[in-house]
This record gives sequence, C-alpha cells and structure tokens, in this order.
Amino acid sequence: MKLMKKQACPGASFALCLLLISARADAKDFFLTIGGGSSPTGNQASLEKNVLFFQRLLREQKQDLLHNDIYFADGLSAGHDLQVMDRDSVPKANRLMAEFFGSQRNLGLLYRNHEVAAVRGDTSPANIRSWFADVGSTMRRGDRLVLYVTAHGNSSDDRDSPHDTTISLWNNRKIKVSEVVDLLDKLPQGVRVVAVMVQCHAGGFARFIYNEGDPDKGFSTQRRCGFFATVHDRPAAGCTPEINESTYVEYSTYFWEAIAGHTRTGKPIDIPDYDGDGGVSFAEGHAYTVLTAETIDLPITTSGEFLGIESLFANDRHPELLSDAATWDTVLQLAAPAERAILEGLSGQLKLTGGNRIENAREQALQLRRGSRSQRGGSQRRQVNPSSQLRQKITSDLKRRWPELANVLNPVAIDFVTTRSEEFIAAVEGHRDYKRYREQVGNALVRPNTEKQKVKYERFVRTAENVILRENLRLLDDTKRLQQYQAIVEAESESLSYVAPTNVDATVVPNN
Repeated sequence: MKLMKKQACPGASFALCLLLISARADAKDFFLTIGGGSSPTGNQASLEKNVLFFQRLLREQKQDLLHNDIYFADGLSAGHDLQVMDRDSVPKANRLMAEFFGSQRNLGLLYRNHEVAAVRGDTSPANIRSWFADVGSTMRRGDRLVLYVTAHGNSSDDRDSPHDTTISLWNNRKIKVSEVVDLLDKLPQGVRVVAVMVQCHAGGFARFIYNEGDPDKGFSTQRRCGFFATVHDRPAAGCTPEINESTYVEYSTYFWEAIAGHTRTGKPIDIPDYDGDGGVSFAEGHAYTVLTAETIDLPITTSGEFLGIESLFANDRHPELLSDAATWDTVLQLAAPAERAILEGLSGQLKLTGGNRIENAREQALQLRRGSRSQRGGSQRRQVNPSSQLRQKITSDLKRRWPELANVLNPVAIDFVTTRSEEFIAAVEGHRDYKRYREQVGNALVRPNTEKQKVKYERFVRTAENVILRENLRLLDDTKRLQQYQAIVEAESESLSYVAPTNVDATVVPNN
C-alpha cells in the first residue's frame, strides 16, 4: 500500500500555517541515528536490529539517503561489540540438559562485531558534537532533522533537575537533555526537528521544546516535536540479545511498523490511518503504539508534555475548566481521531464501560500499583508455578533413572549431550508429564502481566487527561500558548515522507 503524504496544515487556517517555520521547495530531510549500548555487555542485538529496520523503512519510503548518518556502539572498530543470544544454535540435547538439570541463563550467548553498514563512527559525545558542527551546520531553513535514538538511557543525576535524563554512549559515557538542547540550538535558524527516542527515561527529552530543557526558561523558537518510549522516571522495555525479531516488544518496533504498514518480519498490519486522510503521521504511529504495544512502557509526546506543564484542571481559581473527572461522553466528543482510537481500543481491551470509565481506570491502575508493591514487599504468599512443579517432577524421575545427572559435568551427563544425545532427548520428551509441562510453559507466556495491565490503564488515563487539558488550554484563552501548542501538534502530524509546502514564509513560533 502506498502511503500518501500528510499536508502541513490540514484543515487549518492560513494564520495557523504561518506558525510553521519557513519552507522551501527543495527542503531536505537529514537523518541522524544514535544506537547501541555503552559496552559489549550492554550492546544487545535488538539495538542493532532496530537500526537495520529503520534503514529498511527509509529505503521503502524512498527517502533521499544522502543525508543519513549513523553512530552505533564502537563504530568502525572490528572488535566484538555486540551481545547476541541464539538459543536455536544450541543442540537440542544441550538445551534440555540446561532446562532440567542446569541453567538456561546465557544459553546460546556469544559476541560478534555489529553489522550496521556505513556507520559514521562510535557513539562518543565528541562524535555527536562533530556531527552538529560539520553536518548540522550545512542544513538550511525548512530542512528537517529526524533524530532516532535506540540506545540505553539513565535517570538524571541531579535531584534539582529530574528531567535532565541521559542517553548512554559508548565507553560508559553519556549526553544529557540539556546538552542535546544546546546542540539543537546551534542548528541554522528555521531547521525543524523530529525525535523518536526509545531509551530508558526517554521522557526527559520531551522537554527539549523549552530553552535548556527547562520550562521556566521559555519556549524554544526552533520547531521541535518528539515521541518517547516512556516517561522520564521509568525504564523502557525492549533491549534483548535475542536475534528473533518476531519476539521484539519495544516502542520503535510498533512505531516504525505503523509507519511502514508491516511488521519487522514483513507481515502486513491494519494501517493506523485514524483520521482517514490516506497516510500515517508520526502522531498516528505513536497512537498505534500506545494502543497496541504489550510492554511496560508509558509512551509520551511533546504535545502531551506541553499540556501537562502549561494547562491545568479545574480549581478554585478556574472553576470554568473541566476537571480530571470529566465524563466519558465529554472526553470522547473532544478527542481527536487518534485519541479516540486509543480510548475506544483500550476500553475494549480493559473491558471499561460506562460514563465513569476514566475514574474507574485511574482506580484500577492505583490498585494494581498497590498490589505490585505488596508483592515486592513479600506480604503476599508467592504463588506456585505449575510448570516449575512439573519440571521438578521430570527432573527427579530422570535422576532416579540416572543418578549421574545430579552433576552436569559427570561423564554420563556429558555423553547425553554428545554420543547419547538421541537417547537423552527421547527420555525427556517421552516422560508422561512432558507434554503437560510444555503446555504450562506456553500458558505462562500468555498469562496477563500485572505491570503491563497497569500501564494500559495509565495510558488510557493519560490520553483522556490530555484531551481534557487541551480543551482547558483553549478555555484559558492564552493566545501565545495556544499557538505554541498548535505548532507542536502540526509538527507531530507530519509523516516520514513529508514534503514542506511551498510559498509559506512563516513567522517564528512565539516565545514566552
């Protein structure tokens, strides 16, 4: 399916179009990818696969890749910098021996050099700064920088600036929100920025719409928007050394497949064209991820971060505003198409009904959070895992038959994974409880996960609150902040294949 390009000002007035940065007919996209871990043990195969998937997507979208730079892990070094887990490469007898008599931890683990082609260098702070000085400085008004970060991240080390989170770089170095903002500030005037960041604590970078990443220092005149795997104070899902991409569940897996129209493995998906204009915007890709991702992530956008800072719910000073307990009908009526898709979709998944479903979702999230804390504190009795019981029964029976299996280094045990492997496999798989054990293991994989269930309620509530806060921002009638918010939304509504409109000479987005 060929995806149509989003327009810059769909249905908007000319005045709103003037909020866009000046555009040129020959405006170009520049792609900057920062990927990988800070050391071989933290540089998992999924980070490499994320970069490769994004590069395939760019080729499919027929993007001009003359301005496409990648910094990944140790860059051009020939060292074994990538951690890979290929369990299927381990002989079956060895896998069963590990499962029943040893440990499956790190089974199939190996290291190799990464396979990301045409990397510019390693992910050092110096290289990132050099890119902005050498390549970024060549950008012109109307050009767009698409910044994709698939790496690790850390919380802020400054208690007074909890949103100044970091991206982890090679050799255990890092770069902060405030440092990235400083680099973006050095880009030529009129350059636009779109960021997709999937590292832990990525949400701190949602504040790069402000000077120095600080809302108290004013709104940046550079038009920026971004999409982030999770909030500033939480880890993100996804990093794994496993090589089977069909098992990946992390933010950019869903986000880029929404844009591509297919999964990593090429399976078509239902195109998330929620507004029915024939294309998929970044905002729709984010909405698809919020609705679809089976992860612990609580994804956010720059527009949502802006509303949380600049708008408010009803209070004694502003009784005319909507409260955070607005009814379902009110919220659904005010919701944009992508928001409506999230709210209705999650309502179905979570079996939420009635006019008070937002309050109910908030209460459910709170209960699940309390339950998780209680379990972590050991106040609830730990449930017995049925598959573990069956595994122990199979192990005990086999040890009675072959006592030598009490130690996997016993010569008999070694024979079972070498010269007598077929006999050993037959003994394990022929056990009367083996089939039921495998069924229980499979059931455990699809059993509801409390943390993932909780975060779905939180996604539902956050989406509803953003709808309410947007309406309240309108009711507050602050022209400057409304224009700033609209500029972010317009940027988020662009697509990967977006072409800047001609004959639009915009004024700068107003600062505080």
